[in-house]
Amino acid sequence: MKRIFSVLAAAAILLTVSVCQKKDAAELVVGFSQGASTTLPMIAAEEGYFKEAGVNVEFVLFQNSADGLAALDNGKIDVGATFGTSAPLTQAANGASIVVIAGAISGGHPVICKPENADQYKDITGFKGKIIGTPRLYTPDVVWRGALYAAGIVPGRDVEIIEFRRPVDVLEAVKSGKVDAGIGSSSLGPQAVEAGLAIPLYSNDFKPHHPCCRIITSQKVLKSKRPALVAFVKAMILAERKLREDPESGVIANINQLDLSETVAREFALEPHNEFATDPNTKAVVDMFDYMKQIGYLDPAITLDPYTLIDTSLYVEALEQLKTESPSPYWDEFTVRFGDWNA
Repeated sequence: MKRIFSVLAAAAILLTVSVCQKKDAAELVVGFSQGASTTLPMIAAEEGYFKEAGVNVEFVLFQNSADGLAALDNGKIDVGATFGTSAPLTQAANGASIVVIAGAISGGHPVICKPENADQYKDITGFKGKIIGTPRLYTPDVVWRGALYAAGIVPGRDVEIIEFRRPVDVLEAVKSGKVDAGIGSSSLGPQAVEAGLAIPLYSNDFKPHHPCCRIITSQKVLKSKRPALVAFVKAMILAERKLREDPESGVIANINQLDLSETVAREFALEPHNEFATDPNTKAVVDMFDYMKQIGYLDPAITLDPYTLIDTSLYVEALEQLKTESPSPYWDEFTVRFGDWNA
């Protein structure tokens, strides 16, 4: 599939990838930040699942989640595919119109440090007395801070935290020695290895199976483009099945759709700590929201009900369509999982 790259007016937007040129299909503009969470959307593009589902998708790349969420709030994009969990929840708590409609990935965020210091970070207690770099408003930051909180380690007293806007800035701070270790996004794993850094821990080690990138939209888009959104989720579910059946498909898709090196594409798709699932996982999202209030990441006095930020009906509708169109034992498994994760 030929990729179309173009520089857009907004400085944060680097390129677009247009897929599925069916003229009578619905249209969606989908924002993403590059990382392991790109794997399912790129499989859906590579395998033609968007076209099969009846939706034309234009992917728009952002440097960071904050810029992507601003674009969603301003109506410049219809869907955010890889902007984490904590950042959308923070924006929603601040009044932004955000609705979670599906999932993409859980876990997979590395702690990075120089190799000679790796033995110091066997668990959360290793961060005590250190200077740590972290990307503000990113899910791994929330997960790590929560683990500090649970261990009785107080930021500012027991550990010094330096916040950065972008994960890549965390990487540079570790390399230069500005910080002792960094809390990274999934995109930093391959870069850290290439830079000769070590990965002693992952976010899963602090909070197993925590949600990361959720598929989000706005209430306005949900009302005006619901069929297209269902089609998008449907293609994502097909991509999850494809990755299960053929893990190499994720490597190929990331290479072909994003021009990634094989090393990076393989790390994104096959790293064991990356848990790919399209289910919205209401329980985990609500748990993350409550977790953020407990650690002071959100105002504990916020009365917003996190359940109002999640609409599982699109996922259910997409799954029911697949059961009818292409019966498979997979769909029964997905239905059971949905009951466990969303009851």
